[in-house]
Amino acid sequence: MLNGGWPSASIEMMSPKIPLVLLSQLSLSSLLFGASASAQDPSAEFRRQVRRGAFRDAEALLGNPKVDPDAQDGRGFTALMFAAEGDTPELVTLLIKADVDFNLQNHDGETALIVAVKRGRVEASRLLLMAGADVSIRDTAGSTAFEWARKRDRTYLAQIIAIASRPSAANVILSEQPVTLSTEHLEPPRVIEDTPPLYTEGAFDRGIEGRVVLRVIIQKDGSVGAIRIQESLDGDLDRAAITAVQTWTFEPATVDGDPINVLADIEVDFEIQQQR
Repeated sequence: MLNGGWPSASIEMMSPKIPLVLLSQLSLSSLLFGASASAQDPSAEFRRQVRRGAFRDAEALLGNPKVDPDAQDGRGFTALMFAAEGDTPELVTLLIKADVDFNLQNHDGETALIVAVKRGRVEASRLLLMAGADVSIRDTAGSTAFEWARKRDRTYLAQIIAIASRPSAANVILSEQPVTLSTEHLEPPRVIEDTPPLYTEGAFDRGIEGRVVLRVIIQKDGSVGAIRIQESLDGDLDRAAITAVQTWTFEPATVDGDPINVLADIEVDFEIQQQR
């Protein structure tokens, strides 16, 4: 035993080249350097907070003009990919509203949608599809999001990807002729951009099929105004139809070339295409 009460064997193990004081200083320096590096790269800190699922911190950092929400880490991962991987729909929504690039690919060729599908993240996948994520992109293994859904027996995800892969087949029918003072020429509205309504997981599991009819005001600027359910199918699918249709863009109806507001019925069909 030595004066300090330590066994001599312990002293031999802890000595002799780097003093304990120096080791402590090195550890402290490493911690300080890591914090400093994070502070110098706000985009890396933003990704870190998204990966943690820290919505408030990520939202606050997004307001920093030095943050690039599309910045990629050493593996090519973006904040959106981390949000999709972690199944944090509120963060996926935050990033979609920030107008990030949905279709960036990491070093494995994965987009945020492929990341979500491979990990079975249902709500993140729905949000990305509704936002217009490209379903045709292939990763380095040569597979699309749809093919990954099939490989991993994720039949619901395969269903909604298949729906999102093609234009909506919804019918738009004028429900009322506009009141005019004479017999001007009426051109009906025409769909320019439409997000296909996606099955909810519950309705898909219950095997519900059929039609929802929405009565909507198609405004003279081409946007969709008030919506009401004219013919209901199922509560979940009614809401899914409304969620999709309210994002649609039209070439507005015109009378003698002048755009006008019109009342129209939009028929939305839900049909199961993948085996449950």
